[in-house]
Amino acid sequence: MEWQEIKIKNGIRIMYKVMPEFHSVSTGIWIKTGSRFETEKISGISHFLEHLLFKGTKKRNYRQIKEAIEGVGGTFNGFTSEEATCYWIKILGEYIELCLDVLSDMIQNPLLKEKDIEKERNVITEEINMYRDIPARYVFELFDEILYGGHPLGQPITGTVESISRIRREDMFQYIRDFYTAENVVVSIAGNINEKTIEKIIDKYLSSVKNRQENTFILWERKPSGPKTKVLYRKTEQTHIVMGGLAPDRFDSKRYPLTVLNTILAGNMSSRLFNRIRESMGLAYAIKGMTKHYQDTGAYLIYAGVSPEKTEKATSAIIEEMKKMKEKGPTQNEMKRAKKFIVSQILMGLEDNLEYMLWMGEERLFRKKLITIQETVEKINSVVAEDVKGIAEELFRPENMYLSLIGPSADEEKMTKIISGI
Repeated sequence: MEWQEIKIKNGIRIMYKVMPEFHSVSTGIWIKTGSRFETEKISGISHFLEHLLFKGTKKRNYRQIKEAIEGVGGTFNGFTSEEATCYWIKILGEYIELCLDVLSDMIQNPLLKEKDIEKERNVITEEINMYRDIPARYVFELFDEILYGGHPLGQPITGTVESISRIRREDMFQYIRDFYTAENVVVSIAGNINEKTIEKIIDKYLSSVKNRQENTFILWERKPSGPKTKVLYRKTEQTHIVMGGLAPDRFDSKRYPLTVLNTILAGNMSSRLFNRIRESMGLAYAIKGMTKHYQDTGAYLIYAGVSPEKTEKATSAIIEEMKKMKEKGPTQNEMKRAKKFIVSQILMGLEDNLEYMLWMGEERLFRKKLITIQETVEKINSVVAEDVKGIAEELFRPENMYLSLIGPSADEEKMTKIISGI
């Protein structure tokens, strides 16, 4: 049995996996809301709220929240993405009711005191400034801006200094009323739990969550409009580059060939780009590829940090490897190694009950029917070389090439010309 699913009377879905071999249990309350659900006016409010919900409720102040969990050896945190907000606790199985008491209290009864809002407004402003001072991170934000320009997916999860300064207490309470509703909540639990009591406990603490309607967002309906380049000139020791384009969404079966493609091209130390850019040419210390998948679109990205004088050479070499992939495809040996790597990483990752909880919660939040781990493994193993070549041909086109760059010197026109040679 991979998991069980139940639903309480207000519609909140509960996914749980009994893992008696563990002492601990990981629990997450997931809400289907994030930066893409926000208007430009309140950009960053999901992340702002995530910070504030740890500051106190009608039942507990901020110290009591922390001491309740950490006082019995637990750990807890939260995170916000483009499409989800999650509050989670990992704790010994005997404290599962305490865990759900605290989490449900946080999402239903936050005080959102004015003094806490102002303190956290300053904290988040400094967080935004900190990220902007880290070019290896900020370059990804610039990439989203150019790829999804003018759409909520192009907004930073943290918001901007300007948008954070505009958000008021009444905006936050309204946002909770509108978005923290039963249809948009999934509780995910993995670990040492008593299966007979879990529904009763969740019903006790979460049945009062109001049932309204499923959260909606602005669909991504645009076609690729590249090649485009965005350069931010900074006096840095390295030039930081992100290139890539639009890719399949989380429901598209083409995401599996893309996962294999990414692994072969730039997903690990055996990849083509790592071997060529770092090992053979010595142009970069960091070179990696990744994919992102949303409900209606996705992205593939390649990041490199190179010496400023080697920027064009490194970018040209990356483009050459991408062209080879779409023209000739992968070898059978590459396919075999990549699929074994992907499957092994999935299975080893899910040995941790926190990772299992995160995987299960995210999947259930967005899918009407979950794909089992075995089905996922089978879909990866069914990918053939022609599938990988096909997705490379589909994605690696001039009109689907975007590049963001932070560094002391770069010719924007030349960089655009290089990526258009794909």
